[in-house]
Amino acid sequence: MKYSSKNGAKWLAIYTLLVLIPLIIAISGTLPELREVVIEYGVALGFIGMGMLAVQFLFSGRIKEIAPKFGMDNILQYHREMGILALIFLLMHPLMLILVKPEFAEYFNPKVNLPRAIALSFATFGLIALVFSSLYRAIIGLSYELWRLFHGILSAIILIVGIAHSIQVGHYLNATWQKAAIILTMGLAIYLVIHTRIIRTWKNRKRPYTIQKIIAERDDCWTIELTPQGHQGMKYESGQFVWITIGNTPFKLQQHPFSIASACVGSTITLTAKNSGDFTSTWKDLKPGTTAYLEGPFGSFTPEPEKDMFMVMGGIGITPGIGILRTLEKQNSSKKVILLYANPDWETITFREELEKLRTVINLQLVHVLQELPENPQSNLEKGLIDFEIVKKYAPANFSDYAFYLCGPKPMMDAAELAVRDLGADWRYVYSERFNII
Repeated sequence: MKYSSKNGAKWLAIYTLLVLIPLIIAISGTLPELREVVIEYGVALGFIGMGMLAVQFLFSGRIKEIAPKFGMDNILQYHREMGILALIFLLMHPLMLILVKPEFAEYFNPKVNLPRAIALSFATFGLIALVFSSLYRAIIGLSYELWRLFHGILSAIILIVGIAHSIQVGHYLNATWQKAAIILTMGLAIYLVIHTRIIRTWKNRKRPYTIQKIIAERDDCWTIELTPQGHQGMKYESGQFVWITIGNTPFKLQQHPFSIASACVGSTITLTAKNSGDFTSTWKDLKPGTTAYLEGPFGSFTPEPEKDMFMVMGGIGITPGIGILRTLEKQNSSKKVILLYANPDWETITFREELEKLRTVINLQLVHVLQELPENPQSNLEKGLIDFEIVKKYAPANFSDYAFYLCGPKPMMDAAELAVRDLGADWRYVYSERFNII
């Protein structure tokens, strides 16, 4: 069992403590005379908001020691929600102060102090742009590569402005040790960005992979087969994923996450992606011998040793599932697996032939859920979309013996999660991975 209330309480306590560090530093020195309650409350929101922004770098899903505790989907959802809350706190900070004492608006007045006004205005509008671009990246047409660059740099700059502002005001941070403590603790958060984007990438340059094959799959999906070049490769569990950069250097904006589709035996790794018109549209034109870099593995979408598996997957969301099934085949495992696999029609089922073969060699009950049935449909087909009734129909009688694995587009995921919850699945054994990881 990877999830538990104990782990949840522990990490929530750690998160709260980390978020409160700026406020704790601020009130640990000689306290100034108390002002209006609303002003002091607004100042507290500013310190807490700055702490929340700093901790965002830690809970971003790229820290292996944290993500497995809750799963990548849960971590990134938490990251989004806390980002929105941090935005609210940081915007409420100046609004509450100006509401009580309008003269606080002078901080934004370029005639009073031009550098300060520019910095604070940039940070304010930058915060809004940061959250807006993260929530609506696809709608505004911002490429992932540019968003990733924009997100990291802008977050760091805003935090630096926050540090400088809190020190420059000096109302609470009036002692040298307080200023040093704020710089050190907030600087550690900025270091996480540098470590993820530069230091880790620099180390990874010595671990290249070579693309050996490019294989066309059904529904305009493409598989690339990679082997390590000059090293032994990585150890991973089935169901995990990696970030891939294709080219002669790992220092590129183009870095994307993909589930590992190969069995976790040997050093060869295969990744499968659907042509979605962005980075994935280039896969069909790749040539054998091309260099790539993998970072990982990440994720906790992995089998529970003592549990059978109930999978609900849709479209290219099958990739972690096929990796798990291939591993079970290699291990001659007797683990029971029920797979509900949703697709538009019979011809768009990725890995269709292999799945049919796998259900004859491992303990797999395979059910295709199709919006359009073929002529003369076979017995393991259902027409429609994933919903409560279909999940209930194939749910095992011994529900508590199973762990649940859900992967696919958002509408299917929402329906599947509600269905297994309403049927009584133990939340500690429900693993979800959505397509909107970034």
